[in-house]
Amino acid sequence: MKANKISGMIVNFDQSFFGEISFNEKIENIEEISNQESELFIIPGFVDLHCHGGGGFDTMQGKDAIKSMSEYHLNNGTTSLLATTWTSTFEKTHGALKDFNSLISENSNLLGVHLEGPFINPKKLGAQPALTQIPSEDFINEIIKEANVKTITLAPEIEGMEEFIAFLYEKNINLQFGHTLATSKCCEKFLDKYKVSFTHLYNAMSDNNHRNPGVLAAALSKGMFAEIICDLHHVSKEAIHIAKKCIPHLYAITDSIGASGLADGDYKFDKVGITKKGKQITLKDSETLAGSIITMHETFLNLLKIGISIEDAVKMTSYSASRFLNDNTIGYIKEGYKSNFIVLNKDYNIEQIYINGSLINE
Repeated sequence: MKANKISGMIVNFDQSFFGEISFNEKIENIEEISNQESELFIIPGFVDLHCHGGGGFDTMQGKDAIKSMSEYHLNNGTTSLLATTWTSTFEKTHGALKDFNSLISENSNLLGVHLEGPFINPKKLGAQPALTQIPSEDFINEIIKEANVKTITLAPEIEGMEEFIAFLYEKNINLQFGHTLATSKCCEKFLDKYKVSFTHLYNAMSDNNHRNPGVLAAALSKGMFAEIICDLHHVSKEAIHIAKKCIPHLYAITDSIGASGLADGDYKFDKVGITKKGKQITLKDSETLAGSIITMHETFLNLLKIGISIEDAVKMTSYSASRFLNDNTIGYIKEGYKSNFIVLNKDYNIEQIYINGSLINE
């Protein structure tokens, strides 16, 4: 099969150069070229490991909604995505994820599922429904029959969590600490033994109290991985820079919900009343943030806006997330990797999106 070709400024987390990419489903060859007249940037497709919904659709609404929300985010440059659940009952979660694995195909951006709960601290819910549970291996064993669970957010201080975390590790499910009031010492016990990330860093976790350090202290002092929402509402630019300085593989996520892409107004997702106004989404009649409505492309632009280099923005929107998943086929433009990349113009607006070599926005 004759290879497709595209040229421009190729940007990875560790280097940028003018080059030409030859590709089909995978990248076949990259050649550095001297032509510096191109105003195009070619970056790895975005990797979003925490996304509830978008375009009016939510993971908890089931298979058809998951397909629609994943397409919405694909059209905004997210070529790899984990559909993310809310804290809910087993019946609701199982029903929402029924037959999920049939959605994973060559031209789908769905990699699997991120379970945000239900094994979290009921005193640190944030916008999560009050449907927390104690750790349950049966819950996980039944869910993984329907869906490829890649990641789970949990609170490590909950009783029975030590045995449960060991069980999850054996199932190759990635661990994230979030919606938690754990002490730093509690977190460090697991950080010394397992690969752990932190869910929407700074939000819904015990903080960096200088006498009684919590989850944030553990993340900033010993964390290798953490996700962070960069809509500039959940976390300030200063706090993003601090986290980036402290955590080697800090990666951006959207935490986007179904209202992303919709007009301002009141909505309900999974029976939760929310209000969208401008670039913020809150619980109805409250100032509590209810996830975000950002896309990964908007996230990328925000990172540039606050003074982060394009190489580091690429690292935060693709490469570091791929490292957390141990996926050596995405997050980088290199021979043998999937042909998942985005072509940007000189203003960093999206011109083209490729997934497995297929152009999806002709």
